[in-house]
Amino acid sequence: MGRSELVLAACFIAGVVVGGTSLRAGDRPGPDGQAPEECQWEARQKIVQLLELPDDRLLAELEKWPRFQKMGLGQKGKFLERIARVRMEHHRAAEREAERLGLKLSDDQKAAFEREYWKRREEIAHQIWKETEGQRKELREKMEKELKAQFASKEG
Repeated sequence: MGRSELVLAACFIAGVVVGGTSLRAGDRPGPDGQAPEECQWEARQKIVQLLELPDDRLLAELEKWPRFQKMGLGQKGKFLERIARVRMEHHRAAEREAERLGLKLSDDQKAAFEREYWKRREEIAHQIWKETEGQRKELREKMEKELKAQFASKEG
């Protein structure tokens, strides 16, 4: 599974697990008035936490989510397979990074390294996301204005 498939799987998981939280920038604010981007980061954090849970706790946590409860047995099975694939790719990516850094890790260190690696990656991604918020807003507004101008004249 490549990076794009990993991202798509994570987005799929977020959409199902979070149950209605949109993952697109520019969507309506969250239920408590948060910016859509902040809702995304909260959803993303929930996904990361779910991926780290042991199987029995993962299943117990998923059973709390309304969308998961509504799934049929086959859908749940496919969903859990996707989670397993995302977990495996997550694990392999951390292993590749440890190798790239030239680290020789014990089994205990591997698990700790993987947790720390993904924690720090998320921190970096969130920081970049926050730093580019103004630029993203400007670009989104520009795009919307251009699209309205381009397609408004074609209505009717």
